[in-house]
Amino acid sequence: MNMIFPILGPLAFAMSPMGAGTVPAQPSPEMLEKIAKMMIEADLNGDGKTSRAELNQHRAQMFAKLDRNEDGTIDRNDRPRLPVLQRKYDPAFKQVSSIFDSNADGRVTLDEWNRSDPDIFALLDANGDGAIVRSELPGAK
Repeated sequence: MNMIFPILGPLAFAMSPMGAGTVPAQPSPEMLEKIAKMMIEADLNGDGKTSRAELNQHRAQMFAKLDRNEDGTIDRNDRPRLPVLQRKYDPAFKQVSSIFDSNADGRVTLDEWNRSDPDIFALLDANGDGAIVRSELPGAK
């Protein structure tokens, strides 16, 4: 079964504007691991590097997964049906909504989703070569 709430936590962290108060000064090792995993998953052609195009495509795929009812927005109508899953989804949705829902209407459109990107790619592309390799990812050894 494909769960959507595990996506929301690292996504909210990765897309939060720096200094907005939602990002801890020192993220936990678990959060860094989730961000690294998300960037590795964005390597869609499997060449060991994530390009900006791959990250953009991955973000579009994430939006599509979160828009469970395929109405072009992420909102409460996309919640899982089971109450136990709703309890896990609701806090994560609230956090993501606070970052992406720029007009505070309770819905995140694809335009809002794309506009809210603080350019996580540029932050992680340490050497500026247009590709993110594992050694540039948070927590890389």
